[in-house]
Amino acid sequence: MTQAWHITIRWDWAEDSPAGVTVVDRVVDNPADLGRLVNAARADPHVVAFSYRQVRELTGDEPQHCRAGHAAGGSATRPVRDWWPCSCGGHLVLRCRRCPDVLADPPVGADCDTKGRATSP
Repeated sequence: MTQAWHITIRWDWAEDSPAGVTVVDRVVDNPADLGRLVNAARADPHVVAFSYRQVRELTGDEPQHCRAGHAAGGSATRPVRDWWPCSCGGHLVLRCRRCPDVLADPPVGADCDTKGRATSP
């Protein structure tokens, strides 16, 4: 998982926007880029609103096996992956379909406030 920020900027008129549209959505991967976009939005008198939030993006391949060695996979009634909302940006949750193994990526920390629960499917 990598940390990123999603920012939405709204202009009063499309012709006042550098992109030629009234709403621009961007994802940046470091705080410096986010700061530049926020400062530019604050300085532009045609920007009527902007908002941003932290997000996590999956990098690399998902595990092909649970920690007990069972092959990954699921069905319509027993999904093996979902997302837990959290103030840190969220956690990808992988569940084994054959055993109670549940893996959260990134690991849930003491400062996390996940809305989900680690339970077996």
